[in-house]
Amino acid sequence: MKHNLKTIFEEERKRNYKRNSNHEDLFIEKLYEELPTKKRAQFYQFRIAASVVILLGIGTVFFTMFNSSNINGKEITAFTLKNISPDLENIEKFYVSNINNTLLEIQNNKNNLASVNRYMNRFTLLKKEYTVLIKEMNDEGPNTQSISGIINNLKLQLELLQELKEQIKPVKKNLNETI
Repeated sequence: MKHNLKTIFEEERKRNYKRNSNHEDLFIEKLYEELPTKKRAQFYQFRIAASVVILLGIGTVFFTMFNSSNINGKEITAFTLKNISPDLENIEKFYVSNINNTLLEIQNNKNNLASVNRYMNRFTLLKKEYTVLIKEMNDEGPNTQSISGIINNLKLQLELLQELKEQIKPVKKNLNETI
């Protein structure tokens, strides 16, 4: 039986059937009749915009869920000095406001540019250390060492700026005397 089918198929392939000259055209016409025609989607741009809005909404929901401070039903707050104690908040406000006031009072000009740059580089290092101390306190939790380290850092920042301010004063006096 295997042999018979095989020979039958081979004989069929050898036959040359004649096709009409417009065979391909007829095929394409029948193909278009059977296939459904594509309709242009109405409000195509609105569908894209709605998809984008939905994706943004889903993204923000997931972002807020995973970045929230509520993990396993326990509220986790970032530790700052004001979260720990009102007295520590007052100390931090005192130092920060004095640092900001001193920064406003410092005027750099051509005569004191080198010393201001030198002090400001040291001040920048202290500010970076301050952020590291805050991060460390958040990672390990508040303890006396981290709190005293933060307060000492603020104190050093203020002292450094006051030292710079005192160093600039003689320059100002000398400028006033020569004029």
